[in-house]
Amino acid sequence: MDANEFNATAVKAENPTTITFDVRPFGDKQGEAVDSYLHQRLMMLQMNAGGFGPRLVVLLCDSKASIPSAANGWLAELNARGVPTEVRRG
Repeated sequence: MDANEFNATAVKAENPTTITFDVRPFGDKQGEAVDSYLHQRLMMLQMNAGGFGPRLVVLLCDSKASIPSAANGWLAELNARGVPTEVRRG
């Protein structure tokens, strides 16, 4: 999945402390969307590309979404680098 597909489908909501991307519109591809976003965000961070500053980024998926194990690695690395990011099931 590329960034264009992610941005066209995910529902983005922002406030002063949090940016939420609702990936539930991806249906059975929610895990792929989470994995793709986290990997792309990590790659952008490694290239010193812009980000969302200190705001927490939340990827919201449903309780049945299957998140690939690689996504957990991307998530852990982002947080270890001080980039607050989490996956929430809702």
